[in-house]
Amino acid sequence: MYKFETHLHTSNCSACAVSSGYDMVDAAKEKGYSGFVVTNHFYHGNTCVDRNLSWESFIAAYCEDYEITRDYGEKMGIQVFFGIEEGFAPGKEMLIYGISPEILTAHPEFIMFGAKEKAEFIHRMGGVTVCAHPFRSRSYIPNPDKEPDISLFDGIEGYNYCNAPEENEKALAFAKKNGLFATSGGDVHNSKNFGNAGIEFETQIKD
Repeated sequence: MYKFETHLHTSNCSACAVSSGYDMVDAAKEKGYSGFVVTNHFYHGNTCVDRNLSWESFIAAYCEDYEITRDYGEKMGIQVFFGIEEGFAPGKEMLIYGISPEILTAHPEFIMFGAKEKAEFIHRMGGVTVCAHPFRSRSYIPNPDKEPDISLFDGIEGYNYCNAPEENEKALAFAKKNGLFATSGGDVHNSKNFGNAGIEFETQIKD
């Protein structure tokens, strides 16, 4: 079996993360994972990349830590994929898989898109969208019980390691009720917490 973490942040790109990409690769190796997706906070999230940079420079800076992590992963036999976590409403976030840094660089209009336009763009580019940690109750989330707009998402994060059990139960039930696939993510910010979530595959994945 091939185990992958689907939701992970590195300290040089996400302001809330405490561990480097190197530490995350080492943790994946130690815990017997085949790889992970780097889903650092993007432009409308808790990024530590300077938003005053030009779009091209912003994307280059945003992707730098992913590229460093990917290259180290290759040396250590750990697959590292590119993803995004982008805010789309107060306290609500979208996990984006399957697009490349090159696509982002070529489309500076992306930062101006609303949630619906973002989802449509990702789908045109061949990617998928997943609602991150829905129903999470935190002080910065105005309406934690608001149901996700299913027209925006292909899937729901049915299990998030940082969510309370009842929040995850509600998310998984919502995914099942609406015919959306469910993912499992550790929402890893600290390498010490690596290994508590993810998805297992019977065959090695390529992208």
